[in-house]
Amino acid sequence: MEILSSLLGELEFDESFIISFPQGIPAFEEEKKFVLLPMDGNGPFYYLQSVKNPDLCLLVAEPFTFFPDYEIDINDEYLKTLGIKEEEQQMSIYLILTVPEDFKMTTANLIAPLVINTDNRQGIQYIAAKTNYTTRHHIFRPEQKTASGGEGR
Repeated sequence: MEILSSLLGELEFDESFIISFPQGIPAFEEEKKFVLLPMDGNGPFYYLQSVKNPDLCLLVAEPFTFFPDYEIDINDEYLKTLGIKEEEQQMSIYLILTVPEDFKMTTANLIAPLVINTDNRQGIQYIAAKTNYTTRHHIFRPEQKTASGGEGR
């Protein structure tokens, strides 16, 4: 299958790589089909490109690269909707990123991860109700500021 992306240009991929979001993604409810493309071949950044809308391409990331202790309790109802059985590890989780002009200030939405059943390619954006996370966690640690005025200070 071939699609056109405003950001990535012409893309060709097998239709089996399409991820269906039956309910869409909040703010993009009309968009139901996406393809997940690694940014550099092996993660942790990916493009989530809409199959129908060439202008809709989200930057997403694997959460555990940046937040090793990240935990989200996904409601059993949502897991059932995706066809995920608790005892099976057939899901992938991605965080939607907000990328400002300075890439080092990129933030991740930890409240509402994308959850994808890797077997049947069904996905949802799960929105946690009770959590201490926010929609804007910096993925890069702030640079250490050093004292000015001399070496070693």
